[in-house]
Amino acid sequence: MHNRVLVRDAPVWMIGRNDQLRILAAHLAHHNRLVRWDSFWRHDGSGFLTPPARRVEPHLSTVPGRHLLPDIMGKLAQKLHLPARNLYSDLPLSWLALLHMPDARILHGQGNYSLPAMQAARAHGMTIISDVTGQLAPVRYRQLADEYHHHGLRYREISNFLARRRIAEARFADGVFAPSDVVAAGLEECGIDPARIHLVPFASGLCSQLVKAERPTQNPGITRLLYVGNISIAKGIRILIEAFRALRTRHGPSITLDLIGAAQPCAFAYLSKLPQGCVWHGAMPQAKLAEHLLSDDIFVFPSLSEGSSLAVLEAMAAGCAVITTPDAGSPITHQKNGLLIRPRDSNALIDAIQALHAAPARVQALGVAARDLIATNITMDYGTRSEAAYERVLAHHA
Repeated sequence: MHNRVLVRDAPVWMIGRNDQLRILAAHLAHHNRLVRWDSFWRHDGSGFLTPPARRVEPHLSTVPGRHLLPDIMGKLAQKLHLPARNLYSDLPLSWLALLHMPDARILHGQGNYSLPAMQAARAHGMTIISDVTGQLAPVRYRQLADEYHHHGLRYREISNFLARRRIAEARFADGVFAPSDVVAAGLEECGIDPARIHLVPFASGLCSQLVKAERPTQNPGITRLLYVGNISIAKGIRILIEAFRALRTRHGPSITLDLIGAAQPCAFAYLSKLPQGCVWHGAMPQAKLAEHLLSDDIFVFPSLSEGSSLAVLEAMAAGCAVITTPDAGSPITHQKNGLLIRPRDSNALIDAIQALHAAPARVQALGVAARDLIATNITMDYGTRSEAAYERVLAHHA
């Protein structure tokens, strides 16, 4: 009981970006426990600088710790095409965070921005959390090197220094948060003590809307495939396009593919010669994305390396049948609420899509099971999941 009281009252200092930490920040701020959040620039839509990616709720824009300098330096490095451009934003954020140590019980650091602050916070008796949102560099290399080699490229991290720092943060922390079982396994592979790894699955606000939305009546003569995410080598775009081209040759216009998401330069060659029946829509507003998730039949996501794909969670919430890889970090159980295929295996992807194309009732059953799982999972929000993990870390640390 003593530890429960501790975690309920423990003030938290966060360092990291605006994505999942934004959800946690709102939860902690609601309970008056977020004492500082060192991040890139945050705003509520007002003011001189209002980039869409940095917008947060009004009460989060006033939390101490928003920094403009790292954003400016990062943009400048990108514009000048400097190597290891993340260094120019991430290192200034880590230095600025170190300068303003609050009176906190927990330091929750994400990304590679936190090691100097973690070291100082440890000396002040804080409990240290390292939030690892995706695979660490050695695991990513194992997952991606062969596919890059297939394209005549050599896989490398944007910055080896920052990649090493992420590992150092995970090794230094009292508790390490992982968004999926596959990331937890990757942490163990990198030498992190399993006793310090805590599973804290990601959350998407769109899931709550999609899980309640009605799916329109489907056209029984057409199987609509959907991919949502970055269009890149790491997401398995080659495997997806190869598989669809073969399926379109066999089944003609009875099968289509929608690609939604921004494209990386490494994928431009594929987008310039898409097979008939495949349409690239680019990035899409959330409302329009929801329409596709609810109206398309099969969500295909052959990613080679992932922390935990929000797009997969959203597709499950929408009632799509999902085909993905074990490395995508999803809650899919093979043949129960989706299908899992081997990474980099276009034949396995063809077989999986073809099997569902021939069995519309199976598509519907997998979609219903996926939706039921997400409906159960979202009964506990991301803030509550994080609180439970804090409690476990504090109890062990005490």
